[in-house]
Amino acid sequence: MTQPKNSPLNSQLFRLEYPRSLGTYATYAEVQAVVDMLADKQFPVQHTLIVGTDLKLMERVTGRQSWGRVVLGGVLSGMWMGLFIGILFAMFTDQPLVTVISSVLIGIVFFTIWSVIGYAASGGKRDFTSMTSTIPMQYELLVEHRHAEEARRLLVAEGAAQPLPHQGAAPQPQSDLPGQQPAHSTHATYGAAPTATDALGSRSEGRRSEGRYGQPAPTPAHAADDDAQQRRSARPSYGQPAPQDPPADQQS
Repeated sequence: MTQPKNSPLNSQLFRLEYPRSLGTYATYAEVQAVVDMLADKQFPVQHTLIVGTDLKLMERVTGRQSWGRVVLGGVLSGMWMGLFIGILFAMFTDQPLVTVISSVLIGIVFFTIWSVIGYAASGGKRDFTSMTSTIPMQYELLVEHRHAEEARRLLVAEGAAQPLPHQGAAPQPQSDLPGQQPAHSTHATYGAAPTATDALGSRSEGRRSEGRYGQPAPTPAHAADDDAQQRRSARPSYGQPAPQDPPADQQS
């Protein structure tokens, strides 16, 4: 990426020879205190550089925009600008009061018309006023490599503000590719549903404990013996000869 010729990054003031990081701080006050401490210890702070990182654009909405606010803003801006220009020209005229008043009136008319035209050109797409600022979320302190060890030694000796720990990039979850099974987490899930084996086992145990419809209830031992004897007497005895008729001579 090429930079403009007039970019301040091309200046030697913003370049360090093999810079080393002394730490990253959450606020500018912390890194400012560290540099101030190094300066008090006769450290060559001209070899350090404060870099704001993680820039964020913040826009603070201050109010609702309307025609009245547009006209009022144009009048105030024109009045102050006309007053300033009128005072400058009044020093070179014979009628300073007339010059100041005329400059104020011209400024009011000009800035009011300019504000009205600008608001009408927006077409009502921005009916609010705001203030915009770019703010770094962290500040990194850099130093040239030949002074890095000395700077670290002074920071440890003085117990300066501890820099923020370097936050490693968290592993991003890999998206499941077609034809691959999704990766399962190795952590235990609280309140996990029971597995199919446990569910079947609990159901089978419940079925065993419950009585089955259409089956007789268990009977005592003596009742079972009597029932068995009755069934044996009622059954036909297979393999026994049938009763034979008596001989004819006995019948006569």
